Amino acid sequence: GGRGCTAYDVVVNSGFFRMLQADPLYLEFFLTVAMEGLSEKYGVELELTGWRVLRNRKFLGCISAQNIRAQPRPHIQELPG
Repeated sequence: GGRGCTAYDVVVNSGFFRMLQADPLYLEFFLTVAMEGLSEKYGVELELTGWRVLRNRKFLGCISAQNIRAQPRPHIQELPG
């Protein structure tokens, strides 16, 4: 619309992204969860509709180096008792 805006980049494994592209419903679910996570983390209100996946570009601007954790920690843990 010609107005300035804030953009957030979400880095996703290429194999996982291909899987998302194969199922539009799964892609929409993933993007909704990602946007809700960004909203919570940064305390901003995001519009959950009108998002776009770039077709001919992997990113806009410059991409920075990413660190990948060597040993993944489980997100869901069983607690005793």
